[in-house]
Amino acid sequence: MTVNLFLISYENTAMKLHKLAILTVLVLSIAPPLRAENPDHVKKLKQTKQCPGCDLSGADLSGLNLRQANLQGADLSGSNLSRSDLTKANLNNAILTGSDLSGYPTGAKLIGANLSNAKLNSADLQYSQLMDVNLRGASLINANIRRANFTGADVTDTNFTGAQCSDGYGSDYTAPDGSTSTAWCTRN
Repeated sequence: MTVNLFLISYENTAMKLHKLAILTVLVLSIAPPLRAENPDHVKKLKQTKQCPGCDLSGADLSGLNLRQANLQGADLSGSNLSRSDLTKANLNNAILTGSDLSGYPTGAKLIGANLSNAKLNSADLQYSQLMDVNLRGASLINANIRRANFTGADVTDTNFTGAQCSDGYGSDYTAPDGSTSTAWCTRN
């Protein structure tokens, strides 16, 4: 009798778990993908290149021509900007925390862009072109800057604490003076 009750209880539990698993799969298959960006803002940026203060967090903006775009104060956290052209873009006070600006053989092109006071914490800037960029007061805490090119960049008051600069295999970054360096790896 005890064994039968145990088996009935076990079968009921197994059946409930099976139903729960099926329900979970159904819900996940019909749920929309988790994205935080505002679709209207993404559309506006793509059409006009003007989106100051927009919510573009988590957006896939990879490979786009965003030359001279106005993204001042925009939230681009977690966005994919790999291989995008942001030459002379205004990213003053933009939030790019956790964004992907990498690419091989070249990452995002940010030549002459204004990134003053931008937040690039934990961003992936590997192979990015940051020549003549304004990074005054920007924060690159824990950012990956391997093989990034900062030639001519203004890095006054920029925070590179914890920046990933070298893996020991010649993947240092290019400093503002054009030399290969790892100095920011320990800069506070």
